[in-house]
Amino acid sequence: MISISILLSGAFASLFAYFVIWPVVVYFLDPLDLRKYPSPSPLASIYPLWLVYETWMERRSATVYEAHQRLGDIIRVGPDQILFNKPQAISDIYGHLAVSKVSKDSGFYDKTAGDMRDIVNERDRAEHSRKRRYMANSFALKTVVDMEPVITTNAQNLLARLDSYCRNPPTGASTHFNIRMWFNYFTLDVIGDMAFGLPMGFLKAGTDTKTAQTQDGKIYEVPSTIHALQQGVRYTITTAQILNLEIMRAIKRLIRCNAFLRRVSGAQSAEDFENVCIHQLRSRLAKGIPERESRDFVDYVLTGKEGAPRALPFRELVAEAQVMMNAGSDTTAAAITSTMYHLLSNPECLAKLRQELETKISPEDLTDIVPYDLVRELPYLRACIDETLRLRPPIAYPLQRRVYSPDGATIAGHHIKTGTVVAVPTFTIHRKADLFPQPERFNPDRWLNKDDEEQMHNLRSYVIPFSMGSRACIGRHIAIVELQILVSSLIRRYNMELEHEGQELEIHERFNSNPGPMPIRIQRRAHEVV
Repeated sequence: MISISILLSGAFASLFAYFVIWPVVVYFLDPLDLRKYPSPSPLASIYPLWLVYETWMERRSATVYEAHQRLGDIIRVGPDQILFNKPQAISDIYGHLAVSKVSKDSGFYDKTAGDMRDIVNERDRAEHSRKRRYMANSFALKTVVDMEPVITTNAQNLLARLDSYCRNPPTGASTHFNIRMWFNYFTLDVIGDMAFGLPMGFLKAGTDTKTAQTQDGKIYEVPSTIHALQQGVRYTITTAQILNLEIMRAIKRLIRCNAFLRRVSGAQSAEDFENVCIHQLRSRLAKGIPERESRDFVDYVLTGKEGAPRALPFRELVAEAQVMMNAGSDTTAAAITSTMYHLLSNPECLAKLRQELETKISPEDLTDIVPYDLVRELPYLRACIDETLRLRPPIAYPLQRRVYSPDGATIAGHHIKTGTVVAVPTFTIHRKADLFPQPERFNPDRWLNKDDEEQMHNLRSYVIPFSMGSRACIGRHIAIVELQILVSSLIRRYNMELEHEGQELEIHERFNSNPGPMPIRIQRRAHEVV
């Protein structure tokens, strides 16, 4: 018994020294020369727990923004991580030339990767180029535009739901409801159709319950695909803040051993979303090769430009299927919701947009769903979208890069040592008053003032809602095209207002910034032409 007690005491002492004492020693040794940068919390510079907590609480970007306001343009948020609220840092970290000095942070992206890497967490440049060749064709603007009938069909399903609600609101209630949920259904239906040729069916069913299939073929029902996606991402992003990869894996193994921990942590949600994608993928593969005119994203992945088949492992297809479902739905739903929120919060902007639509679209062109050709060049519509993406970027999470060059890197004029993790917080840089006057104000006109060359340069160079460079979000074209079509169609067809004056739209930040409920009042316009 004595020997066992001694062993246990020794093990505890070793763990205490490793997890508690050693980080303090490293802090004072300061091998990365980071102690000169201020930190939002005394513990944030020493332990990763501050990042873990802020990420789990889904408020990281707001907390980081407040810290920058108090502490300055460069802050330390982890033992090896600093954030830059400086415009030059954008190209120094994410630009095409930056790859000679910095690359995707192994400490973060290795932890978000499964047994097979996808295009997002792939760090190897050659592998990323290989993946981008077949994924880029799927998400290219031309491919998305060619699939406009998919968007139109699902938008029509959404309008049918809204029309039904306007005609028959619940007894005893005014016509208000959570439109954000229906935007999520819409974007998932669209990407399910685009990616697999298999609509999810959420708009027609009025629910996002979906069949899932495990790797070994077990079939079951996931109560909410949206919940599975968003809570699964929350779990993955939070655990990725743990510095040591092996410790993170050990914690995940421990969580998987307990049903309660699997549920409350989000681990079960992550598995559920993967299994929904597995079911969609297997259903699609069972269909075989589609007709040329009805190609889907999976066909672009499986077939080269010359029609030669690509022999990709099933697990790689599963990994990319999850990227398609996530990048093609979650960011787009967030952008649509936030755009409508800002328009309804600013009636003068809504009126100006409606006037542009009625002026630019002739009566002969009026249809239920506005065609993309009629709205892709509308300047005020695009300004409203771009201004929303500035204030509410769908991806607000600071995309981490690690300095790997032996001689370090110069970022915004500061020499940063090898091994340091660096990032620009999008939410913060988009609100920098030096770049954007009255940064908190929703002002689409700032995008149209061509005479203000400095402002136009800042908008073009420093608004990065989908990041930039070769690692920019592949779903950005889907988001913009769907926004232009759907927002214009909704504004033409309905009168809408927020349920309450001064109503706020909550944001739950996982990796994407997911809006909370957005209850509105909605009525068909009495004079609209359909």
